[in-house]
Amino acid sequence: MKKLVSLILSILGAVMITNAEVLVDKENLYIEKLKNGATVIVKERDDTEAVALQVWFSVGSVYENDKERGISHFLEHMLFNGTKYTAPGEIEAEIEKKGGSINAATSFDFTYYHIEIASPFWKEALKYLYYMTTAPTLSKEMIEKEKPIVLEELNRALDNPRRILWYTYNKLAYKKSNYKHPVIGYRETIEKFDEKLVKDYFYSHYVPSNMYIVVDGNVKKDDVVSFVKETFGNVKGKPYQPPETPLENPQTDIRKKEIKNPQVTRAYVAIGWQAPPVSSEETFPANVLEEILFGGRTSVMYQELREKGLVQSIYGGYSGYKGTSQFVIYYITDVDKKDKAKEKIFEILKEYIDKGVPENLVENAKERLVNGEIFSREEVTHDAESIGYAASVVKNIDYDLKYIQKIEQVSKKDVDNFLRKYIHLNAYTQVELLPKK
Repeated sequence: MKKLVSLILSILGAVMITNAEVLVDKENLYIEKLKNGATVIVKERDDTEAVALQVWFSVGSVYENDKERGISHFLEHMLFNGTKYTAPGEIEAEIEKKGGSINAATSFDFTYYHIEIASPFWKEALKYLYYMTTAPTLSKEMIEKEKPIVLEELNRALDNPRRILWYTYNKLAYKKSNYKHPVIGYRETIEKFDEKLVKDYFYSHYVPSNMYIVVDGNVKKDDVVSFVKETFGNVKGKPYQPPETPLENPQTDIRKKEIKNPQVTRAYVAIGWQAPPVSSEETFPANVLEEILFGGRTSVMYQELREKGLVQSIYGGYSGYKGTSQFVIYYITDVDKKDKAKEKIFEILKEYIDKGVPENLVENAKERLVNGEIFSREEVTHDAESIGYAASVVKNIDYDLKYIQKIEQVSKKDVDNFLRKYIHLNAYTQVELLPKK
């Protein structure tokens, strides 16, 4: 029934939201969907003098078509090039003058703009985010000015061998979904961006129904909600919800690629497996497994590979996306040790798959994860990011609100099941970056 209603709405282009709807109102967290579809999220805190202000959109490279590759990232740049109310550079200057910081980020599944500033200046900062995300200039002149800047960023990425490794990995790992394309896009698409394409993309994606305004810190909820209603709440736009991201077919083969580059002197190896979307309950045992294998100097992989001289460094874990995710292992070592390192990694994984992960490792990892999360949420920026990500990408605020509880509930059986379901030693993706003599 819900799918049918959504289909009818998409055909008619209608907006059924006629009244504001309070979604969460408990303790220090308040969430309201405004009449125009925008969502405002306020977390009041009296343990800090700082405020994090963020505006999130379900806008990212995974939603782009072939002509738009890189446009989500390009728009991120464009929104810093002046607005209907401010000149280029004016907003950054005003924020920095008050001791704050401003930036933005674009990924596969999201784009967000953020300011961190002292509490007395929260309203002015939020006003600037309102200007940027609802009334950017997007002029032909500024588009042409920005193209060489983004193309130079692309050149730097293509000159970075390790970046090429990950671009190659994603192209191997993904066959159906747009995670195979780099967020920055391609030269041939960026060069063709014009005023019509940029404006069409902005006004169809940067709309209230796809907008999440997050304010976290020393503020009063009523003041924030009132200001948001006066500003973001008056923005108009056709309803938009990002399309479903297709899941990859289960991987049943080993996909390998070797890259040789004269700039590197060691072996860089990435190995990974398909993993569930970030909205899945299985993400929590995935996080615990990540902590067991890679969580600091006491982790299994660090002790068994780094401490024993098989690698110079080793990282990895669960990379959660809205669609098919990845559980990856990445290590750097001497060329003559790369195969021995892989053998050791697979030996450890096989033992855990066959016999299960020791209970004490699971419990210790959970404790570290919970303590680390509590500590990191002391910072308003991280706290706001967790909320914004849960709302705009996972589409479930409980992912943030119940994260600690969910980690505490993970059992040894959950971790063992995740290993056996997803970590197949005869079906994975591997890319090696090696020196070219």
